[in-house]
Amino acid sequence: MRQIELSVRVRPSIVAPEVTRRIPKIYLKSASLPRRLLFNSLGKGALRAAEMFSLALLLFLIPACKPKEIQALLGPSQALASVLAEEAVQLAGSKKQVTLITHDASWGPPSTVEETLKQALKKHGFTVVTVKAANLGNPMLSGTVGLKAADFSDALEKSAGRGVVISLVGAPLLAAEKTTSLEHPPVLVVATSSLGDKMGVRGDPLQLARLLDAHVIQLAIIDGADPTANAPGKANETRELFSQNYRILRQPR
Repeated sequence: MRQIELSVRVRPSIVAPEVTRRIPKIYLKSASLPRRLLFNSLGKGALRAAEMFSLALLLFLIPACKPKEIQALLGPSQALASVLAEEAVQLAGSKKQVTLITHDASWGPPSTVEETLKQALKKHGFTVVTVKAANLGNPMLSGTVGLKAADFSDALEKSAGRGVVISLVGAPLLAAEKTTSLEHPPVLVVATSSLGDKMGVRGDPLQLARLLDAHVIQLAIIDGADPTANAPGKANETRELFSQNYRILRQPR
């Protein structure tokens, strides 16, 4: 019988930037097991399982933090929801209806970003409807994880006449030669590693750029600080916090 020795390390690529930066050091230390990693025949499936375990462990540790520490951890994701709502309001114009694409029950209850986004949009007088709770696949197993092209097309058809469509589960998995030809409302995509207390679906910047060029989506939010967002003048605290953790990709003009 072959022996398999597996250890898990916290990987910034799958953990929200605010978590890796602000979670107490004692927790990070306890979450890091021995560094040796030996795969006899496990492949990408085991690596993805290890990454999921790392994220789950960090989210499990959040309740042990004090209220101020929790606020520090979730603050950037709250800024994400607020800025996303502002961008949606601008793109929707006079049509005060927003449709959401989110994950199905297999990924658990709605994320804190989704709940905060709904509240922010309602404050602007918008109605919010979830048109697709997509099956994104199992991140613990090998195989593709993300928003399937068929689910994306179905959501667009159901969103006809609405102000804007928001995908909280990343960009659609469309082949380069199969970009959708449907007329649809503006599409905003959140392609970040986390959605507050839930894992997100990160996007390939090249794929996002292609979808923006093809007018399939109109805006994408990804991980990473945006130094160009810090313009001189009176700073907006929410926008400043957002730009320290995320950046916006827009259609070329």
